[in-house]
This record gives sequence, C-alpha cells and structure tokens, in this order.
Amino acid sequence: MNKGLVYVFTGEGKGKTSAALGVAVRAALTGKEVVIVQWYKEKKWPIAEHKLGEKFDNIKIYPMGSGFYKLPSDHATVEEHKKAAEAGLQLIANSLQQEPFLLVMDEILNAVSDGLLEAKQVQEILNKRGETHIILTGRTGSDPARSLLAGADLVTECRKIKHPYDEGKLAVKGLDY
Repeated sequence: MNKGLVYVFTGEGKGKTSAALGVAVRAALTGKEVVIVQWYKEKKWPIAEHKLGEKFDNIKIYPMGSGFYKLPSDHATVEEHKKAAEAGLQLIANSLQQEPFLLVMDEILNAVSDGLLEAKQVQEILNKRGETHIILTGRTGSDPARSLLAGADLVTECRKIKHPYDEGKLAVKGLDY
C-alpha cells in the first residue's frame, strides 16, 4: 500500500490556507474526495471558502473553531477552544475512515503551538493516513508544532515581506476571506 503524502504550509506570511484550498480545489476538479477541517474559523463567519461544499459535491468543509485564540476580543474560554480543537481532531479521525483522497487540516499547527492539541495526537492521525494525502497549515511557533515538519514530504514556508494590514488596511472580501 502506498502512503499518502503529507504537505505542510507554514510560516508567518499570508497564503497558507490559500495554498491548501488551491490544492483541494485541484483535487476536487479531478473527481477526488476532499475533506477540509478548520480549527479557528467559525461556521458563522462570512468566509467565501465555506461555500466550497455548495459548489463541489466532492468537497466537505467543516469550520470547527471557536474564533481566534488569545485575542482580547475573543469570546471563547480556553476550555471551549480545547473542546473545539478536540472535536476537529475527532472529525478528522472519523473522516480518515472514509479514505478520502485529501484531508486538509487548516490551522492545526496553530492549535498545537497554542497548546490546544498535542503534536503526538496529530502524529497519530498522520500515522493512520493510509493512502490519504494530508495538508497541515498554520504557524509553527512551538517546538511541538515544528516537530511535525520532520515527517512531512513537502514543507513550504510563507514568509511575510509586506502586508497591507501593516499599513492599517483591513482584509478584502473575495481576496482575503
């Protein structure tokens, strides 16, 4: 049996989720089954990518988050964030049993860096992937999160050189979300 590949899109720059979604759409356009689980993004957020399942029968997207972690305006407790992170991991484990072509674990590296999940939990999922390809996204701000890079087949770092937010410009619908 062939092992699925593990891709990682990490770094402090913009483009990690966008890269993962690009690969997901490419897979869907070839008729492959795709599952996307998002760790911080909430279902109620008006994010364009949440409509992917409406456009593609073979993409299932699950925003499992409770908002951004450690922000002053955040409305969820640490325990609620941990519960949401665990629910996302359980959803991935259940989805893996269906043997999709691709599983995207969006911002899971942030969840590990923030201490909401342990790297060993993610590694257990990777070890059980079979022929399913997996994409991990997020910042690797901690050693446990960085440890997941060692077993990856592809690691791409998105490095910020310049960003409109630095000049006070807000995210643009259709371009950034």
